[in-house]
Amino acid sequence: MRYQILLALSIMICQMAFAQNKVTLPATFQKPILEELKPFYSPSEGQTEDLLNGVVISVGKVTSPTDKEQQMMLFVSGVHPRNCTKTMRKLSLYENYSSYIDFIKKSSFDEKNQQVTFVIDHLLLPFPMNLNFKIPRITKEGHYPFTFDHGFLKDLKGVIGVKNVGKFCLLTLKTDWRGPETPIPNLAFSTFIETVGKLGLEHLIRVSLF
Repeated sequence: MRYQILLALSIMICQMAFAQNKVTLPATFQKPILEELKPFYSPSEGQTEDLLNGVVISVGKVTSPTDKEQQMMLFVSGVHPRNCTKTMRKLSLYENYSSYIDFIKKSSFDEKNQQVTFVIDHLLLPFPMNLNFKIPRITKEGHYPFTFDHGFLKDLKGVIGVKNVGKFCLLTLKTDWRGPETPIPNLAFSTFIETVGKLGLEHLIRVSLF
């Protein structure tokens, strides 16, 4: 019951989020967008239409391959109204993410070691999560892989994609993880990652508009 209530609240929060400044792309952008997303995920026709209409799409899946394991996949993508160089001037400041996104309570970046540390907390989580991973400051187009070396979701592998599409910037995140069963039920876990993935990218797009 507790997780059902939290699930309902999470959906309500997602629905009540302020609408972002959206772009509307012509159908000619569909092919280059799908080509860029091919290494990450194959969105459905409806999801592709949402992307072209400036909607952030987020897909989270959590399953139990064995009795003692969980497996997670998260895909998030959205089109930013500015080009990637301008967009990443602000989004590359990882140490400021706690002021960008509510559920990131602490954020830091070790420039020398290219190490990012986030402490995240959310109403769906039974405890705060410490996320540590290595990635350079992203200032230009490209694919940037990363791995969680320790802590919760240890060995999670992900990649961030940054790609100019015309005068806009396509932002993409894909992560995969399989590990020991967590205290979070599959439904709550998948809802959590899908919700924070969508809200997180929507927030990042908003705060980097100017």
